Amino acid sequence: MLARRTQTNEPARCATLLPALAQLTEPVALIEVGASAGLTLLFDRYSYDYDGQQVAAPDGAAPVLRCGVRGPVPVPDQVPAIVWRAGLDLNPLDVTSDDDMHWLSCLVWPGEGDREQRLAAAITAARRDPPPVYRGDLRTDLVALADRAPAGATLVIYHSAVLAYLSAHDRQQFARTVRELDCVWLANEAPGVVPGVPEPAGYRGPGPFLLVRDGEATLAMTEGHGGWVHWLQV
Repeated sequence: MLARRTQTNEPARCATLLPALAQLTEPVALIEVGASAGLTLLFDRYSYDYDGQQVAAPDGAAPVLRCGVRGPVPVPDQVPAIVWRAGLDLNPLDVTSDDDMHWLSCLVWPGEGDREQRLAAAITAARRDPPPVYRGDLRTDLVALADRAPAGATLVIYHSAVLAYLSAHDRQQFARTVRELDCVWLANEAPGVVPGVPEPAGYRGPGPFLLVRDGEATLAMTEGHGGWVHWLQV
């Protein structure tokens, strides 16, 4: 614990992000900051079950991510075409390393239902074609990575439960950097963490995350580990 960082990589967060991702112009290119082992870069390696509404992956052996639906969630018919993906992390975890993946499993809270089994299935899927996760700092290395994204694709920069680890000053700096890029920004963070996005009226925390697009539009509330999504936009 003294030698490693907290780097939870919950694949079920893909289920809460997918409805927002699927509304964008295809194809898409993905950059996840704070990507850990890159399991939430793999939207197209999973199948989804939104309270009975199915989104199937091409791979019949893909893990199924189950997500509760609240409000008018725009569940897509399929995962959008992803032509490029990359992660950025201070200390990337190697999905092919048994030691790194053992540490990742240690970050799953006890008594959390099937989270451990879901993580193991996602690791198996990722090992068939490991996603690229680069060592770097989101405050200083994001622009250079964004420059590598292919032309003609909608660049999406996103993160879940990352900005809380930054100071308020560094959050502001990161927000300015992302807004200056030609991209769509999806933030899945606790209320009060994304600069310029106020906490919901009556919020008492801790509670759901807010899924925010471009630092302005709050699309949904989400369960922090992907258990449900409550859509707010119509």
